[in-house]
Amino acid sequence: MGTLTADRVRRADEPGLMWDADPKIPGFGLRVNRGGAKSFFLNYHLDGRERRITIGRWPTWTVDAARDEAKELRRRIDGGEDPAGSKRERREAPTVQDLIDRYVAQHLPTKTAGGPRQKIVQQRISDEKKMLGEVGDCLGKHTKVADIHAGDIQEMHRKISETVGRQGPRRVRANRILAVASKMFSLASLPEAGENVPWRNAAQGNPCKGVKKNPEDGRERYYSPLELAAIADALGLYGSEALEPSRTVAKAAADAVRLIMFTGCRPQEAMLATWQQFDTEPGFWVKPSAHTKQRKTHKLPLSPLAIELVDRMRAHRANDATWIFPGAVPGQPLAAFHHVWAFVRQRAKLGEDARLYDLRHTYASIGAGGGLSLLLIGRLLGHTQARTTQRYAHLADDPVREAAARIGAVISGAGKQVAEIVPMKARGHG
Repeated sequence: MGTLTADRVRRADEPGLMWDADPKIPGFGLRVNRGGAKSFFLNYHLDGRERRITIGRWPTWTVDAARDEAKELRRRIDGGEDPAGSKRERREAPTVQDLIDRYVAQHLPTKTAGGPRQKIVQQRISDEKKMLGEVGDCLGKHTKVADIHAGDIQEMHRKISETVGRQGPRRVRANRILAVASKMFSLASLPEAGENVPWRNAAQGNPCKGVKKNPEDGRERYYSPLELAAIADALGLYGSEALEPSRTVAKAAADAVRLIMFTGCRPQEAMLATWQQFDTEPGFWVKPSAHTKQRKTHKLPLSPLAIELVDRMRAHRANDATWIFPGAVPGQPLAAFHHVWAFVRQRAKLGEDARLYDLRHTYASIGAGGGLSLLLIGRLLGHTQARTTQRYAHLADDPVREAAARIGAVISGAGKQVAEIVPMKARGHG
């Protein structure tokens, strides 16, 4: 056994171990594998067990560099550290892909729903999987979970924000991906089943916390009376040239949009509307908790227009005994609105930014502009939180402001009339 030198390492060709003679770093040596690959290593004993840690391959690692590293490792070993064990733990540490798989296995199954809502839930799950894929691509699927820092999340959010989708920069999408990533990393703070330690300790925390989201402008749009008339005309034309059975589905879709206009309901609630919900109590639409966003039963009084619409549909009721708006698949409700709304948007010349959901906002805005209280509007829309209805506060203020202006004008006018009266002097006698 002699001292390892650059020349000796270069000429070594016999498979096996070559030990360095330096007494200050016992266990330092060179391993020559079959095929000629060579790597430096350090053997040591800890707690009565022999261990070996690979330093690196030659010639990437020179003899001098490997010897210096071996000295540093020996110092750590003498201090009670186990470099080989730490390296193994590091090698086996969970990666971003492991965390994505854990999210899919543990969190996504909690998003369950029975009946017709199952299809909607499955669409959301599919969308979250797409977002998880982007998280993995941006952070690196093989990156260790413990190595992700807030700066990595900020960079991911920035990159996604700057990419351009079909509707422009994906700033809102970046916020949604950030929310999914945050939930994903919250799982890392908990030990996996059968493990004693979490994938990220409390000091590391959630790297998504504190990352600033992009501002999201409110997308509320209120249709004018002329636009509402144009929408109604377009609905009357939709599906007129279609053949059966497509015409039946088209008429159902058009009537579902009309119900949204007349009640301010959410599109999903219209799709899942059943005859039983309207038959439970005449003049009311009793939406079950399973069909509402607030997960509470919503009893909505129907306007004369809405009652007339329901009665007309009842008179021409299809064979489907359950759904008011049956879809193309027998026994299933209407599945989507995009075809009818694309036709309406183009025919009524509403513009690409016009959304079906804006009919709900318009319904509320008409109520607010008519002097209805926010509390009453919230009850009509099925809001459980007052702050949800607050978006219409500025509209509700309009009739109050107008009333105040009228009262002020009357008072001002009365003041002027008083000012214009010139008292007459009493004439003296005599």
